Amino acid sequence: MLTKIETGLDFLIAKARALHSQAYEGDRLMALLRHRTLVELAGELFPNEAVAGHMGLQRRLVERYAASIAQLWRYLKAPRDRFFAALVARLQIENMKLWLRMRLAGREDLPEQLPLIRVPEPFRWLEFVPGRTDSVGELVNGIPDRTLRQSALEGLLLYNETGLPIHLEAGLDRGYFRLLAESIAVLPSADRKAVATLAEFEAALYNLMFVLRGRVNYTLEAGSVASLAAPDPMTGHVPSWVRAAAREGGVRDIVAAAPRPIRDRLGEVPPELPAIERRLWRRYYAMANRTYFGSLFDIGCLYGYAAVRRMELANLITAVEVVRYGLSPEEARQRFVSPEA
Repeated sequence: MLTKIETGLDFLIAKARALHSQAYEGDRLMALLRHRTLVELAGELFPNEAVAGHMGLQRRLVERYAASIAQLWRYLKAPRDRFFAALVARLQIENMKLWLRMRLAGREDLPEQLPLIRVPEPFRWLEFVPGRTDSVGELVNGIPDRTLRQSALEGLLLYNETGLPIHLEAGLDRGYFRLLAESIAVLPSADRKAVATLAEFEAALYNLMFVLRGRVNYTLEAGSVASLAAPDPMTGHVPSWVRAAAREGGVRDIVAAAPRPIRDRLGEVPPELPAIERRLWRRYYAMANRTYFGSLFDIGCLYGYAAVRRMELANLITAVEVVRYGLSPEEARQRFVSPEA
């Protein structure tokens, strides 16, 4: 159980900068590919642990990331700690999605057979135990956080009408962004300004991809897509452009309805969802670096650090797959997400 150890923000920023210097980015990330077996790769990433298999290695990577964000919560006072608690909640939401998928598929996998994330306490509100037989409704109603539970129930209502799991998962995602908005609303004004640009872009990225998947891949009704879209973290309301985009049916028309900072960066990108999402994550990575390096005495530095570590995690998980399948360094470069120039 993590206990609070309140300390000065200057100390925590200095600690984050020291840890950032050890991140696997650029040449350091590519150097991992000299390992041609998962055993060798695990030995470098976790030299003092025995990690079995690709799933075990990926799980440990996510758990280490979760622990690093939980440490920010541990050392911060209210209301700043609440912001980082929301970031950790996103990982527990991913656990919830996986558990729901398993339940909907009628699978009875043991927890150790699934890529579940052991989230540090006090953020662990869902225990995955063998033989658990809760229904989907019971799982959703068991969410202890009121904001997240309410959003998940909204998704559950649509799922009960349509039978489409995307509604359940969208409700959980919407809950995460509502938690983020609530935590930002109580921050000091300087902190709000420091996190605004990156938080708004994360929500816009999510909303655009959700509208694209909902309208293009699942042909959902515009109203149901708009009702489960994520709120802007700075206002707490779903932006008007999302509702406009949800009324469109084609990829190009949906992208054209997005805000200019997103729309302009997708002008030369093929109208294919994987290419669009990759370009947007590259932009997010660049903005994370800008937030990290451009913030000196506020939590923008810590938020930027957390976002950079999030992208590092995505690339490390990719590195595990590259080594697992014996892909070449060039193939790895095509799969890694690098910051937009």
